[in-house]
Amino acid sequence: MTKPFGHEKLIVYQKGMRFAVLRGALLERMPRRVAACDHLDRGAESILLNIAHASSTWSANERIVYLGHANGSALECAACLDVLVAKSLLAEIVCMLITMRKTAASRVREDHAGYRTRKGRLFDHEDLDVYQTPLQVVAWLETFWPVASCSADLRTKLDKSTTSIVLNIAEGNGRFSGQDQVAFYETAFKATIQSASLVDLATAGGVADVAPAEAGRELLRRIAAMLTALSKVAAHA
Repeated sequence: MTKPFGHEKLIVYQKGMRFAVLRGALLERMPRRVAACDHLDRGAESILLNIAHASSTWSANERIVYLGHANGSALECAACLDVLVAKSLLAEIVCMLITMRKTAASRVREDHAGYRTRKGRLFDHEDLDVYQTPLQVVAWLETFWPVASCSADLRTKLDKSTTSIVLNIAEGNGRFSGQDQVAFYETAFKATIQSASLVDLATAGGVADVAPAEAGRELLRRIAAMLTALSKVAAHA
């Protein structure tokens, strides 16, 4: 009998496999396919692939890079589940990846550590206003659609752009280098600007009630300002 690969023995990899199975079952039950579904698909695959790469490489620097990618993808999936459902299994994966990163200079190995944020949440990006505000935008969209007169294509684009804000903030916060974080925050900023423009297009023909549209614009302005400040901090980290 052939020996298993080293990464197949890792508990964090096995939990990643469990999450991949749960992801498939969840997506099958989704009543409609939204942007977060595709990101969840790709993110779950990225977790596994990057853990496998981290386990197989002999370079300490490369291991840290791969673990950062895996950790970022896990937080991206958590953000998808914030948009879709809930996320307890991913908390264990993130906990293990952060611990593994600390010992990556030797070899990839696992230790268990408790993981809770200062506010008692599962992931530290959830403590950030810059993350919670885009989630408010996702919720706001559901109240905006009834007063907006726009095409299905425009609705799809707005769904994708607002989801992109949430996921890039989460994944950026999960990366281990300031340079990587800035790249994701800049992508989130661009998605914020795009979302604001799409809201303008959705209301170009006029709306029955302008208050919902203006509420969304105000949220997007706040996000843009916070992302600008966050990028400056990450650039000097």
